[in-house]
Amino acid sequence: MPVIDHSAQPMPQPVDKISSRDMISTLHGAESLSISEIIVQPGFEGRLHAHESDQAMMVVEGSIQFVVGDEVRTVRSGYTMLAPPGVPHRLINNTWVAARMLAIHPTNELETTYLD
Repeated sequence: MPVIDHSAQPMPQPVDKISSRDMISTLHGAESLSISEIIVQPGFEGRLHAHESDQAMMVVEGSIQFVVGDEVRTVRSGYTMLAPPGVPHRLINNTWVAARMLAIHPTNELETTYLD
C-alpha cells in the first residue's frame, strides 16, 4: 500500500489565477484514479468545458461558483460539485478570497473538450 507524502510536492505559483498539483496520479502508482488539489484565486473565470468521465470537485476552503449544465450555484467548503460525463461546466471565483478544492476523476488520463 503506497503512502503518499503530499508535502513533497509544493503548490506551484498561480498561472492565470489558478494553480494545481497532483495528489494521486500515475506517478504515484494509480491506474484509474486522479486527484488534484486546485487553488482558484479571486477573479478567476474558467472556460466552459466537458470531460468524457465524471468529475467531482470537493470544496475544501472558501467558496466557488459552479456552472454545471443550466445550473449556477455558489457553494462553500463542505460541498462537492459533480459534473457527469459530457455535461458542460466551469468554475468562477467572484469572491475576494482564494478557494481550495480537490478534483477527483475515475481516470488517469482526463480528456477535456473546451466549448468556448
